[in-house]
Amino acid sequence: MRAATLRYSLLGIFLLGIAIGLFMAWQASHVLFGLALGSTIMVAVLLLFARDNWRQTSSRGLDSRGIRPDSLRLIVGMDPGLRREMVGIVPVALVRRMSGPRIRPSAASRAPLTKPSASRRTRRRGDTLQPYETVTLAAERHRAGIDDVFAALDSELIGLVPVKKKVEEIGSLLLIDRARQRFGLSASRPNLHMCFTGPPGTGKTTVAMMMADLLRRLGYLEKGHLVHAMRDDLVAEYIGQTAPKTKQVLDRAMGGVLFIDEAYTLYRAEDSKDYGQECIDILLQVMENDRDKLVVILAGYKDRMDRFFESNPGMSSRIAHHLEFAEYDVDELLAIGRLMLDRSSYYLADEAVTAFSEYLQVRMHQPWFANARSVRNELESARLRHAHRLAAEPGRHLSRDELMRIEAADILPSHARAGRSTP
Repeated sequence: MRAATLRYSLLGIFLLGIAIGLFMAWQASHVLFGLALGSTIMVAVLLLFARDNWRQTSSRGLDSRGIRPDSLRLIVGMDPGLRREMVGIVPVALVRRMSGPRIRPSAASRAPLTKPSASRRTRRRGDTLQPYETVTLAAERHRAGIDDVFAALDSELIGLVPVKKKVEEIGSLLLIDRARQRFGLSASRPNLHMCFTGPPGTGKTTVAMMMADLLRRLGYLEKGHLVHAMRDDLVAEYIGQTAPKTKQVLDRAMGGVLFIDEAYTLYRAEDSKDYGQECIDILLQVMENDRDKLVVILAGYKDRMDRFFESNPGMSSRIAHHLEFAEYDVDELLAIGRLMLDRSSYYLADEAVTAFSEYLQVRMHQPWFANARSVRNELESARLRHAHRLAAEPGRHLSRDELMRIEAADILPSHARAGRSTP
């Protein structure tokens, strides 16, 4: 308090002296008064700037802005280029007053904290492995997440051993390519267009969906969806409409699989006004130019697909993989039926198994038999008869097992089996 009173008293005496001096200069001469006034103003301005600079560099001012002498020493010891950039921020006088003796950085502080490891160098190079490193296909399968695809292929599809083996071969080829890419080994993209031949109901669409998922997980397809198409989806009835119609379907299928069922119907040699050839020409061009974005799978009966390829050799040369789906035998059809019922929490009683097996032996030699589709249709009819049989006794107390069990009476009666001819 006394220091503040003394400071203000001295300031008052100083200002009073200036005022008396200016008054005396005015009395003596106006010119002398002007010079004295100008000098006084200049001195006042200089004192004002000096006072502000002193406040900024005082200990209290530095503390209020978080600046400590230790931090200023770090400024002196930093990189010369960085210190040069700091000149406009920290006054030179401040550095000289507060930094103290210059501290030279030690060798330990100049050395890098850690030496880049081999894994970091690998990541900087795009995850490319070095020649001395190794990979395992089990790890690659895990990275791609394809084990469950192959597990579903085995569990959801009965039989089809050659088809499953072919899918495994294609998956192995793409897995090896994936491992080669880890080492920076480049190879041409394999041709993945396929042809599925066989009767209806043998799992062609199901395998195509799994193949699309497999290719997506291995990085060969961006989306991995399946677009199912037939002739009517691709070929128009009037001139000028086939190309836009075909391109629209192709645009929807980009990034996934285009599955063309009954593909042999695209070409009708006996019809001179048919526009299917225009669709085939567009498909050929896209299958060649956009094979990194789209996989085309053609499906149909084997004999008809063979004639189709004979008429269109350009299409045949673009199909790299041919998978033949054979007809199921009775035991495989029965296993398919049990699998379908199990998914719906139903099962066949022992007598129903015998009755259903007899039905299949008769049905598979009749027209329009569609293998798994016919099995599914008959089991749906069996569920209807099962429900109607139980509903005929509304007062009956039903157990959980009775609601699940399909009896022999629910299977199509034997006298009607011989005459049935629908899928």
